[in-house]
Amino acid sequence: MGRTYRCRKQRLKLAAEHEQSKDESFLPDLYKYLSSLQWKNESRLTARNFPLTGRGLCSKQAICGTEPELIRLPIDALLTIKTLEDDEGFREMFDEEKFDKDHKISFQSLMAFYVLYQMALGQESPFQPYLKSLPTYFSTPYFCPIAELQCLPENILERTVEQNRLIKESYKNLKIVLRNAEDFELKYPMAQFRWSYFVVNTRSVYVLGKQIKSDKLYFQNLLSDDFNLALAPFLDLFNHSDLVQTEADVMRHTASKQLEFVLTLANGDGAKIPAYRQIFISYGALSNLKLLTEYGFFLPSNRHDLFEFSLMDIENFLHTEKSFTGRVFHKNKFKFIRDHNLCDQMFVDQHEGISHNLQVVLHLLFKEESHFPNILNQVAFGSIENLQNVNEEVGLLLKFKVKEYEMYIKSLESLRDLTKSGYIAKMYLQECLRYMDECLLGL
Repeated sequence: MGRTYRCRKQRLKLAAEHEQSKDESFLPDLYKYLSSLQWKNESRLTARNFPLTGRGLCSKQAICGTEPELIRLPIDALLTIKTLEDDEGFREMFDEEKFDKDHKISFQSLMAFYVLYQMALGQESPFQPYLKSLPTYFSTPYFCPIAELQCLPENILERTVEQNRLIKESYKNLKIVLRNAEDFELKYPMAQFRWSYFVVNTRSVYVLGKQIKSDKLYFQNLLSDDFNLALAPFLDLFNHSDLVQTEADVMRHTASKQLEFVLTLANGDGAKIPAYRQIFISYGALSNLKLLTEYGFFLPSNRHDLFEFSLMDIENFLHTEKSFTGRVFHKNKFKFIRDHNLCDQMFVDQHEGISHNLQVVLHLLFKEESHFPNILNQVAFGSIENLQNVNEEVGLLLKFKVKEYEMYIKSLESLRDLTKSGYIAKMYLQECLRYMDECLLGL
């Protein structure tokens, strides 16, 4: 009760801060820009600030039907691989002879650089109305200062370190493959590239690259992956909910025959969404850890949430738990677990219970006397009926993590002023405590 109440108060406070800082003056220009690309706002969508989420989208009319279309955005309104390929000024910045296997970058990184390139053009950018709609900051843990990062769990730090590695590597490779990189760092500072990387990370939609054909294939040898994402002006103002399902597709308009990106509410039950009530979409079946590290928010009581454990968590637990003092956990078991990737997908789900891999790992460590690989193999990959109940061990493991997370929260609260990223991370940790409490009650 206490944790839930505090979390709700913090969400309201943070949302109020967001609302005070939002400037909606970009909307008229964005509407005009999209209209020039033949966008028809048939759903009469508009942007507003909402109490818990800040800026989001609603309709000026009630949305009805079992599978109502939320928006149809002309493909030409999206920033895609075709946009980059067709931009002669952007292409000319690159030296194609420098494209090689040692300096490849992801399409997300190339798109991030394109956003930065357009920002540098200022008023000369054709996408200026869209660029003005982009947020000025992001609240992912990546943007926490070192003092806050030192107060966060290992699973968050691992994701943040990997994001930083990808960003730094992409930035370095971009500098290498440009024709003239003398003023690269001055014109496109690393801090701005970090921002634009998360513009793409948090606001892109999935679009099958083959559906967006371009006559040119200039960047193909530079990219390390497929180009299956796009930036979608205005559409990217929709907020996420775990309670809805949406479907996105590229299809031709019946009358105009032009390609459109169509977003449909897929699990509608025919219930009407009243006018001016916020409309949510689904970014996918994402856990709160994924939402926090990739998008900078989380959902209380997220139905897709789960609590993950690493093998390091279990090893620390075994070394710390006093009831295991003097007990030997043979190193062969840990080697077997690692070699067979049993340490992946170890989690508890509030509704589904203990994951199979977590049950196997705890059975091998606590219930299986043999440490010989052939026996361990028979147990791990044999009948599930042979696995013993490990609820007691899971309960102890959860209590161990509860104490650990309470320490993280206490460390964050000891800091004088938290950034918005640190503030949301602390709220996320409080939600984790609530979730673990629920899991303990369900054992």
